[in-house]
Amino acid sequence: MSTFKEYAKRAKQRMKSGFWEQAKRELETEKQVAATQGLNPRKVGEEQHRKLHQQIYDYNGFCAEQDFYNRVVEILESAETVSNPIMRLADRKYMETLTPADKQVYISKLANRYRQAVEKYNNLHN
Repeated sequence: MSTFKEYAKRAKQRMKSGFWEQAKRELETEKQVAATQGLNPRKVGEEQHRKLHQQIYDYNGFCAEQDFYNRVVEILESAETVSNPIMRLADRKYMETLTPADKQVYISKLANRYRQAVEKYNNLHN
């Protein structure tokens, strides 16, 4: 299917499913929670807009990011003590194709994504 047709199909699905109404409710709820926690509601709104933009225009990237976050949540909520969560999240087959320098870059980026996911989890659950 062409990209344009795919975008149109997803837009139609968003309209039919009440996506925008739900997004508006979530934004208002997050702003209220931010105000009670002393956070900047404007920054919360900007983060919500960034997330919506990514969900609409980079759907595959959004799904991959959500999958990564869900895997981090599984690690954080498991009863098992995970000594090296970064390597648990790493794609070992992909790493085998990399040079040692590229492996360092990959692990560094993965560690940064993990840190951001943990911060997001802590902000949502504390």
